[in-house]
Amino acid sequence: MKLLFLSLIFLATTVQAHEELDYKTHYLFMWTGNCTNRLIPTFQQRGVPWSYSFSLASQNCSCVIDKFREQYTQTGVMSLSDQEREERSLYFAKVCAGKIKEM
Repeated sequence: MKLLFLSLIFLATTVQAHEELDYKTHYLFMWTGNCTNRLIPTFQQRGVPWSYSFSLASQNCSCVIDKFREQYTQTGVMSLSDQEREERSLYFAKVCAGKIKEM
């Protein structure tokens, strides 16, 4: 029992030590939702049904967001200008689509 308790304390302190690097769940949820909603019409204009458009959009957005998370903290993303964020988004989208190799 003591071993379990000590393990839980260690895990809790380890998680807290890295908390400043993590993205908040609500921020990720809103980012993914906004991105997906912006991409769905692009797929629908190509004749893709809504449910499949939603799936494709959420997969693409998740990949781009993961690429941001590999290179930026949440604070870092929020400090980018609109133009910088747009440029990085387009670059990561091309990487996710396999059109270019990541640098």
